[in-house]
Amino acid sequence: MEHQVKKTAVAERLLNGAPPRGRAVIVLPTYNEQENIGKLIETLEKIFQKLPDWHMHILVVDDQSPDGTAKTVREFQKHLPNVHLLEGKKKGLGEAYKRGFIYAIKNLRPDYIFQMDADFQHDPSDIPHFLKATEKGYEFIIGSRYIPGGDCPNWEFKRKLYSWLANVGARLLAGIKGINDCTSGYRCIKADFLKNLHIEQLKSNGYAFQLTLLHAATKKKLRILEIPILFHSRKKGISKLGNKDITEFIFNAVTLRFRRYR
Repeated sequence: MEHQVKKTAVAERLLNGAPPRGRAVIVLPTYNEQENIGKLIETLEKIFQKLPDWHMHILVVDDQSPDGTAKTVREFQKHLPNVHLLEGKKKGLGEAYKRGFIYAIKNLRPDYIFQMDADFQHDPSDIPHFLKATEKGYEFIIGSRYIPGGDCPNWEFKRKLYSWLANVGARLLAGIKGINDCTSGYRCIKADFLKNLHIEQLKSNGYAFQLTLLHAATKKKLRILEIPILFHSRKKGISKLGNKDITEFIFNAVTLRFRRYR
């Protein structure tokens, strides 16, 4: 029923001679997010109702979660045609995003693609702010925790320290300038950039993939904007960040400094 309301709002704009401004896909990598994914889809659909100017889609990229995450998504697919599911083997966050981006570009023809966590650490209500930035010509919008108005209100000191060190490392080792939050996973990216980047060839995986995309965006001189977000603590489930991800992130930051793009 909610999706029917959304389609009616879009149809009314078409009848009035004002076509939607574009198409956007929210890519949600998941592994054992059964406790969160249903509530998140419901929340996103409510927000889409307030965006009649946009065709909005949800793409869940599930790494064969044993907890039934995919089953929950399939239940929503029965009555929400803008919800999509892509399943595959567990190979890490970067590989999940690559699969999701390739599928979205090929099958859903988006103008913009969102990167977003499925555990409510990223507030869905920020989505309209990202889209407003695209209407001003920005091509790579970052949900930033480290500009005025942004924060991680519930983080303990140790986690804040690790995040601060990761961002300093990203700027110094990878040579990224002018960006306050290099490691944010909440982003809205112009689809043409991802298509032309040949993302299937990017070797970085895990959380290092976030840094690789940002590095490429700066080298390609995309119009980049940071908007403030509050990064909330996970309410349900467990974090997927491990020592392997940290090691890869550091190694990747060093190698990016010497990477060249066509």
